[in-house]
Amino acid sequence: MKLKLHIILGIFIFLVFNQLKGQTPSLTICKGTDINYSEYNTGSSLPSVSWFWTFEGATPSTSTDRNPQKINYPNVGLFKTICISTFNNGAKDTGEIYVLVIDGTFTNIPIGDTTICSNSINLTLDAGNNLPINKFLWSSPDAPVTAKDTFNKLAINQAGTYSVKITNICGTATKTIIVKKGTMPFVNLGGDLFVCRNISLILDAGFVAGHTYSWTPTLETTPQITASLAGNYKVKVTSADGCSKTDDINLIDSCPPVVWLPNAFTPNDADPNNIYKPYIEGFKSLRMFIYNRWGQKMYETTDLNGGWDGFYLGDPAVEGVYICLLELIGNDTYRKMLKTNFHLIR
Repeated sequence: MKLKLHIILGIFIFLVFNQLKGQTPSLTICKGTDINYSEYNTGSSLPSVSWFWTFEGATPSTSTDRNPQKINYPNVGLFKTICISTFNNGAKDTGEIYVLVIDGTFTNIPIGDTTICSNSINLTLDAGNNLPINKFLWSSPDAPVTAKDTFNKLAINQAGTYSVKITNICGTATKTIIVKKGTMPFVNLGGDLFVCRNISLILDAGFVAGHTYSWTPTLETTPQITASLAGNYKVKVTSADGCSKTDDINLIDSCPPVVWLPNAFTPNDADPNNIYKPYIEGFKSLRMFIYNRWGQKMYETTDLNGGWDGFYLGDPAVEGVYICLLELIGNDTYRKMLKTNFHLIR
C-alpha cells in the first residue's frame, strides 16, 4: 500500500512507507500550509475498503476519508501522520510518514548603507537569518562575487553596491545596500605656541563647505575661534559623510607669573579697596586663608577672583592687623607660597 500527499499549492510528492527510515521528514512545509493526502493500492494489493487517519499537530487531527483534503499545520514541529487501511478480507495495514513544519519568516536583514572612513575597506556584510533552511546569494555590479558566496556573511574590500537574496521553501527576501568610501577631512592647528599673559590668538581649523566643527573646551562650532586663555585646545572636524578627524594645540603661558598682595583695605562698601584680594597673573589655581592675630581663621577661598569682604560669621571684623597665607600654582605648574600682614581699616 502506498500513500500520496501533495501541498495545496501544487507540489506533489509520492511516499512509499517501506522506504522511510526513523524520523526523517518525508516532507518539509511552511507553517500554516495545507496538505492533501491520498491512499491508494498498487496493482498487486487487495482493495482497501476503509481508512483511519491520524494527523499529529494538524487540523483536523483525524479523518476516515481515503483522500483527506486540506489538512492544515498551524504550528512548527516534526509531526507524524498515520494511516490504517482495512482491506476487503479484513486485513489491516499501517503506514506512517513525518512532516516537518518550519517557520520560514525572515527576520530583518541587518545590513544597511555604510560609509567607510579609512584608506582601505575591510568589511563583513551580515545578512542575519542564519538558519539551515535558508539559502543566500550575494551579487554586486561593482565587485566580483562568486557562486561560493552563498553564506549569510560576505567579506568585501571595495566600495560598491551589494545585494543579498535569501530564499527558503516559504519565500524570498532581498536587500540592496551601498558601501562607499567617505571623505576624510584635513585639519592642522599647527605646533604648540608660547603666549604671554593670555594674549588672545585666532585658531583656524580651515573652512570647508559641508564640514562641521566642534571645539574643546570652548564648545564653539565655527572653523575659527579666538583663544583667550593658555591651555589645550582641540577641534573635531566632521565631513558631510560623517568622517571625523581631530587635532589639538597647546598655548603655553611663557611669562613669569605675577602676584601682589595689598597691605591694607577698607571694607566700607565703597570702591576701591573694600575687598581684600590678591592681584595675580599667570596662575591657574589659588588657595587663600585669612587669620586674625590670635590665629583664628576668618576666611578661606579657592576662587581665583575671590576676596575677603571684612566680615566674619555675618558680623564686621574688628579693625586691626590680619595675616594672609596664599598658595598659588602657575599655568606652568610653578608653585608659590606667600605670607603677609595687612591692616583692616574702618
